[in-house]
Amino acid sequence: MVLKASGMEAICHYCGNKYLLNHEDTDYYRNFYARMNEFFASSKSDRERKEKAEKLWETALTQNFTCADGTPINIKYMYRYSDKDAEVFVARRNIVFHFKKSGAEKTELLRKNVSLLDYPSADTRNLQEFFPKISGGFQLDDGTYICVIAKNEDEYPLRLFGVLHGRHAAWIVSRLENLCCVLQYSSIVHPEINADTIYINPYTHQASLYGNWWRCGKHNTYSYGELKILDLRQNLLGLRNTAATVLGCVDADHIHDSVNIPKPFADFLRSTPRVTAYDDFAYWDEKMIEAYGERRFVTMDTDDENIYGKKD
Repeated sequence: MVLKASGMEAICHYCGNKYLLNHEDTDYYRNFYARMNEFFASSKSDRERKEKAEKLWETALTQNFTCADGTPINIKYMYRYSDKDAEVFVARRNIVFHFKKSGAEKTELLRKNVSLLDYPSADTRNLQEFFPKISGGFQLDDGTYICVIAKNEDEYPLRLFGVLHGRHAAWIVSRLENLCCVLQYSSIVHPEINADTIYINPYTHQASLYGNWWRCGKHNTYSYGELKILDLRQNLLGLRNTAATVLGCVDADHIHDSVNIPKPFADFLRSTPRVTAYDDFAYWDEKMIEAYGERRFVTMDTDDENIYGKKD
């Protein structure tokens, strides 16, 4: 069958039958062709990397769940970890959170908090791409819940990259400052910005904040399950501690100058966050120029096998 230009109707040129596509068909169609166009537009080295990834994912581990209505859910994943709320499976194009308890409540909080995100009318960078896109939530036959968030296949948990070169850590800080400005604009506090909740694309230097959104909340409210008032500066503290972690330090309080961490970079990480994320971004911009001079893209030479091979 051949799709009409609208992408909504398919016609068989042999018998004349027509088929009207529903949204699941059209979403699949658009996603498939977007991925194919991206593949053919990529360089030879990128295509080779993706072909290697295809073979690697054939060896992925599998986790099977059964929904309350008996429907099976099969997850192929390359990396998993647990935190206080959930067991997390990192699939190729999804992140699956299997909640230990109160899953229905956490899933609803995740949806609610993501819906509170607001973006400036002049958002030319399409910043919503770097925040969660919920694919679904399911109750399982044992009464627990899973929630699924979509991701790009070239996005990986920051934790998997281990200790990074200072220049790579610097671009992560720049991206996180950008995301913190969105959180500031939306008056949302994410109290768990860290190497597990942040996912990065090492080939495009993008960073996304995908994890633990059920613990977010509006400024001057309580975090889920904790009697602790949320404050917007927590976002900027989380940013600093995350950068310190990927630079090999315990946290920002233990940062030290080194060949890998120029003094202006260390000074920024040790500093008290500015009053707003916008001011903090401007301050970081000054320190980054002092540390590294003019901006330049430094490629991270890696692939799926190398990234997931570091998971242990």
